[in-house]
Amino acid sequence: MKTPATDCQPSLRDRARHSLRHFLADFTQLEREYPHTYPKSILRAEGAYVYDEAGHRLLDAGTHLGACQIGHGSAEVAERIARQVKRLEFIALDGGISHPYAVALAQRLAGMVLCDDPIFSFTNSGSESNELAFKIARQYHRRRGQPQRVKILSRVGSYHGSTYAAAAATGVAAFKEGFGPLPEGFIQGAQPSPGRCGQCGPSDACSMACFDAFSRTVENEGPATVAAIIAEPVAIPQAVKVPHPEYFTRLRKFCDHHGILLIIDEVVCGFGRTGKMFGAEHFGVRGDIVTYAKGLTSGYVPMGAVAVSRRVEEVFKDSPLLHLNTYAGHPVACEAAMAVLDITERDGLVAHAARMQAVLRRELERMQASVPRVRHLCVIGLLSSTLADISDQADPDATVRKVRKLAYDHGLLVRISRDGALLGAHFYPPLVVSEADIVSGVKALGQALEAI
Repeated sequence: MKTPATDCQPSLRDRARHSLRHFLADFTQLEREYPHTYPKSILRAEGAYVYDEAGHRLLDAGTHLGACQIGHGSAEVAERIARQVKRLEFIALDGGISHPYAVALAQRLAGMVLCDDPIFSFTNSGSESNELAFKIARQYHRRRGQPQRVKILSRVGSYHGSTYAAAAATGVAAFKEGFGPLPEGFIQGAQPSPGRCGQCGPSDACSMACFDAFSRTVENEGPATVAAIIAEPVAIPQAVKVPHPEYFTRLRKFCDHHGILLIIDEVVCGFGRTGKMFGAEHFGVRGDIVTYAKGLTSGYVPMGAVAVSRRVEEVFKDSPLLHLNTYAGHPVACEAAMAVLDITERDGLVAHAARMQAVLRRELERMQASVPRVRHLCVIGLLSSTLADISDQADPDATVRKVRKLAYDHGLLVRISRDGALLGAHFYPPLVVSEADIVSGVKALGQALEAI
């Protein structure tokens, strides 16, 4: 008698562990704590939910990494992508060749983004967008006769990507350690977040001392050596950090005074996540260079973008920037982006995210009232974080894995991480999420935290 293939062949779980690198997963520990459980396999998705190999339904409130605005499984996007593949699946923007799909997307974005009379470059990711932004900023000053302007200033507690220059700009040590020398000239200053800025306590109102500390960092480095400052409208590593309403006004004036370019990183905040189309709209700030990804195509096809103001672009008019990206302006990605923008506008998803902010805050505050170890929460649009005290835990990393597993068991995919003695839960579902989805999702998170 033949032995069934399932008896002699490795399982999907075993094959996934053996053949595929999964980031931020310690499978040795997971196998020890939860034998024959990880990795979980997601087979399909629809709207705000995904379904695993066992048919388990989960609210996707974070595992999309901020790249799911319009929800999963849109037939409209799929059909438009398929039509584009049949028309023109790929051509590079190289050697004088263009195509109308990238032109149409650039023109549409130009009427939306917070950048003056922008010209666009397209990329494949947020990391690539920021890498290109740094190259543009340094070349801009060199071409204007200031080659000493090479430094890029960012903030502690920021995230700008995992490629080498983007990692150097990222203000989280864990993303830098053990990779050898990173590119020079990347310096971090104070983050606008009470309790993390080194100026105000966690329960204090922001005094803007963080901005004064950041400006002193620039002064100490020498403003004439600084090419650009890069800042997310709302930074999210460790916790969601919403700056003081006047922070970006002062930062914009500071950059203008010193001839420093301001790079706004909208990779996570852009395309409705914060309840406005772009995070910078909350603060009335325009960037000299603005970077995008994630929500641009809602994750249906990888794509990023860099908007450069015409004032900055002027120095490249007679001699183009020497930069090459094979898949820049990929026709299929362009069509995916246009479809996502159509759906976002037609279905009012940005306004919906703004309305759901109150619901999400209400539910998180209810959870905070019932789970004593929850210390802080922050909400803007459909982007939120909760911080819980796990200082009493003998193995805090095991606690992180436990909460993640318990949330999953209760039907929730949520970003769980550790910052010292605090456990952070980032809850940011697709913009199509309903009030009932938020209620049940936050309840699941509360149940996971209560079980610690």
